[in-house]
Amino acid sequence: MKKAETTLIGWLVIIGIIVYAFVWLHEEIGWVGIGTIGVFVIGGGIFWSISKTKKEQKEFDDLALSVLHNRLHPDEAKKMNLKLAKSNFPRSALIRNLQIIRDSIEIALTSKKRNTAESRMNTLLDRYEEIRKEQSGFVSAEVLNEINRVIQQTKDEFHTKLYLNMAMGYMDKAEKLKTKKSKEKYLDLAKETLKEGLEKGLGQEADLRRLLSQIEQAKAKLE
Repeated sequence: MKKAETTLIGWLVIIGIIVYAFVWLHEEIGWVGIGTIGVFVIGGGIFWSISKTKKEQKEFDDLALSVLHNRLHPDEAKKMNLKLAKSNFPRSALIRNLQIIRDSIEIALTSKKRNTAESRMNTLLDRYEEIRKEQSGFVSAEVLNEINRVIQQTKDEFHTKLYLNMAMGYMDKAEKLKTKKSKEKYLDLAKETLKEGLEKGLGQEADLRRLLSQIEQAKAKLE
């Protein structure tokens, strides 16, 4: 017997069983009973589908929040992206953007090099715009609000951290040098950096002035 014939017979047997079961049900409980069972089956299916969707959304929301708040090792991030891309590529693109945002936040708020810090800040803002315009529908409103909050907090802190980190970089350099002239050179660069922030009105004035006072004290000790 050919494979096609075997398959056909198999389907006929299945159809026969279904028809027999339907006829038996009709004889036992009638159309009303069958309709009632149908309503329960359909309702149960809808409830199961909604519950599954909610569970999957909750799991993805938790993943998004975890990535937003925790910097991953590159190997771990790559493994996560490859796995997610196989099941849902659009979601994996969102997770990748959140990974880049978290990495960029860490660097933008700690780097002592202006170009590095500003470049990373621009990168995270670009990725945030992509999420806001193209990927916001992949997460719940609560998660999107948290992403917005983190970005705004970073923007608020950025210039303060930028000038403080740059100035501290010059101060660290001054400490490693031996001659008074060399030390004064880098302490002056630190002062100029902080004064730039104050003159431009960027960053928290109290924090910038506090470090500026420390630099002036350090210069006084060189006299």
